[in-house]
Amino acid sequence: MAKKARRKRIHQQAVWPRTTSLEEREAVLSFWEERFGIPKETFDPYLLLATAKNYWLFVKPPDLKALQGLRVQTTGLLFTRKVSRWLKPTSTALQRFGHLATKNVVQLSPAELDRLRRERKISYEAPLEEGYVVISCEGKVWGCGLYTPGKLISYLP
Repeated sequence: MAKKARRKRIHQQAVWPRTTSLEEREAVLSFWEERFGIPKETFDPYLLLATAKNYWLFVKPPDLKALQGLRVQTTGLLFTRKVSRWLKPTSTALQRFGHLATKNVVQLSPAELDRLRRERKISYEAPLEEGYVVISCEGKVWGCGLYTPGKLISYLP
């Protein structure tokens, strides 16, 4: 009963996230383009919504005003988070769009992926830019990692 009441309370307090300004949208989508080589135009069919520390993709509806009065817990696909002063892609967003990445993609063997998932951090050398990377194995995107010279850190769920 308490769990049901808590869910109801959260739902009643939930508000529709704000639509980002053009400048904020440009900054977030430029991060994806510069970091991963995914063209900004890829995200043209989507609104970019924001909460305090998160950005969400939401398919552009024909009438946004009608939806904005709804009380929601989440809206769309959690796309990017603000972590301190940096932007971090979510693993879910990379699983959806990471196949389009042309930069900063780590291709792991099944054994390397299994080791990374178990140990959360492995030794790894690659000609990559330091920062967040797309982790892929056998053509499937698994999610987000962090590459620093000589080290790969898992952010996989």
